Amino acid sequence: MTDHTPPLRRAIDAIDRAAGAIDWLSRLAMGAALLGVLAMLLLQVAVRYVVNFPLPWVEEMAVYLSGYIAMIGTAVCLRMGFHLQVDLLRDRLAGRARLVHFLLVNLVVAGFGFFLLKYGIRFVELGLGQTSPSSYFPVALGRLSMPIGGGLLLIQSLVLSLRALDALIHGPRDGDQSLS
Repeated sequence: MTDHTPPLRRAIDAIDRAAGAIDWLSRLAMGAALLGVLAMLLLQVAVRYVVNFPLPWVEEMAVYLSGYIAMIGTAVCLRMGFHLQVDLLRDRLAGRARLVHFLLVNLVVAGFGFFLLKYGIRFVELGLGQTSPSSYFPVALGRLSMPIGGGLLLIQSLVLSLRALDALIHGPRDGDQSLS
């Protein structure tokens, strides 16, 4: 039995599988950060009532981890199609026009991801050598969520763009509803 899948589609499938692995790791990181926030806040409540002295660094760490959850979550939600969207125009389009719309939207999102990555790196560089006042935690590590989230958003939006391009060139796949 021979495989008649076009080479471009096979390449896009391989890239999509790699992006799926990145998405899986992103979900793990988000879960770990969420558990970290929960553990720290429970610790803060326990210490406040048992010892009657709150830990000064807990809220700050929770805020930093929440930034990671939000920034990584943008890419996860994009891949899953969970972002809010105004679909008035999209619903009026059909076939190839809808695919072109999907491609263009994801290219704009890729541009935003690139913006977050590029200027997030600069934002991190501005915080190098600085520490937070209450925990002496490096500020740059908290700010690192911005370029990480931007890079992940860039990857996932480019993969979705490639999938739309593949559907435009080779036609949509049977039963694929993710490109709408």
